[in-house]
Amino acid sequence: MSPPLIRTTRLKNMKTNRRKGGKRRQNTRIMAAGDIILKRFSLEGSVLGTGAGTGIAIDTFTSGYVQSAPATEWASFAARYQQYRVREIRLSLRAVNPVQSATVAHSQIYLADHLGSSVPSTPAQLLSDENVRSSPTWKDITYMTTWARNPNARLWNPTSAVIPTANQFAVSVGSASLPVLTTATTYFAVVVEWLVELRGSQ
Repeated sequence: MSPPLIRTTRLKNMKTNRRKGGKRRQNTRIMAAGDIILKRFSLEGSVLGTGAGTGIAIDTFTSGYVQSAPATEWASFAARYQQYRVREIRLSLRAVNPVQSATVAHSQIYLADHLGSSVPSTPAQLLSDENVRSSPTWKDITYMTTWARNPNARLWNPTSAVIPTANQFAVSVGSASLPVLTTATTYFAVVVEWLVELRGSQ
């Protein structure tokens, strides 16, 4: 399965806190517990419109993408640890070009979490997911899912390999027909975060 079609702008491994006056402070956060460390990897990108009447194409972010999305940072940790597993995926979308149609149903973006083996490819499949959540396209959105979605996600995986599809969990985002969208226009800025456990120093 190919990585999601987002435009990468910058990679971060920082936890961001807001100071007074609107400035942001960044702190690297790595928590250790015995031989296991807890590390947050993150990727920034954007969600684009695909044209009037077609809406926003489905993007899916799986636990398996943590290895290939922030590739440079991942390689550094993979060289130091033998195994990993993903505990959490957090998807944050900021509406940078708000869309508000006269028809409320045409002004919604949809998100759902699911198994890595059941990735939706169409808006209809996304809308039929039992966990689907909708949000107005002019509002910021945060959506999180954890390894509780898939019991196999707790299995350890070699840092040299992608997590098997059967052990993955994922978050998908997209919309149905949105008549006011423009092709290749950025409608949401995206931050995807993976909370990862690593163990076995080498």
